[in-house]
Amino acid sequence: MRLIQILFCSLFLFSNCSSSEETWLKEAKTRLQKGELQPALDATNKALSKNPGFAEAHNLKGVILFQQKNTAEAEQSYLKALEIKPSYYAANLNMVDIQMGKNDWKTALKYAQASVKIAPDSSEAYLKRGIILAALGDVQAGINDFTKTTTLNPNNIDAWYNRGNIYFQQKNYPNALQDFEKCIQINPKFGKAFYAMGLSYFYSNSKEKACLSLKQAQDLDYPGAQQAWHQICED
Repeated sequence: MRLIQILFCSLFLFSNCSSSEETWLKEAKTRLQKGELQPALDATNKALSKNPGFAEAHNLKGVILFQQKNTAEAEQSYLKALEIKPSYYAANLNMVDIQMGKNDWKTALKYAQASVKIAPDSSEAYLKRGIILAALGDVQAGINDFTKTTTLNPNNIDAWYNRGNIYFQQKNYPNALQDFEKCIQINPKFGKAFYAMGLSYFYSNSKEKACLSLKQAQDLDYPGAQQAWHQICED
């Protein structure tokens, strides 16, 4: 009977230890949602003191450090999470942001490729890979990823805008206009899309529509819209 009691107590203590690290992680997430970065970091460190191999806590620590603009330590936290769990989607995607911030596009692509492989239904992974591919000069592959993003998430305004921007650079103004119009359907206050539409209409020889779009961008205080309106529309 005493052996059973000892085993029971051991299991109980192990359960308490496990819940403790989860409790601290939950506390960290709550603090982070409130914008309380240092208390969130403290709670994350307490979770890691309970379990140094807690990949989710390492990743969350990276998120907090990144928001504190401590990107070097944030990167180390993400790498630690991936050392523990290489297939950790969130940590891979966070590493994409770190490398993009350093303009290290090739390393960013490596983590973006991993993110897509781990979560093939993630619109965010395709979006980021599309941005990287376009930056690396593989424009068509970038378009394909932006298209995939909009298929998975039709309201992903960044994908519509980025694809429209590529079409604009290619002087494919009809397709660019369709994508910028979609942006405005999603967010009628997206001044950058109105500005891009204005330029697209101008280069499509539709001056009246160009001026209307630029006026809307100007009303939304988009930088450069007022100057463009004066250059194109005042005569």
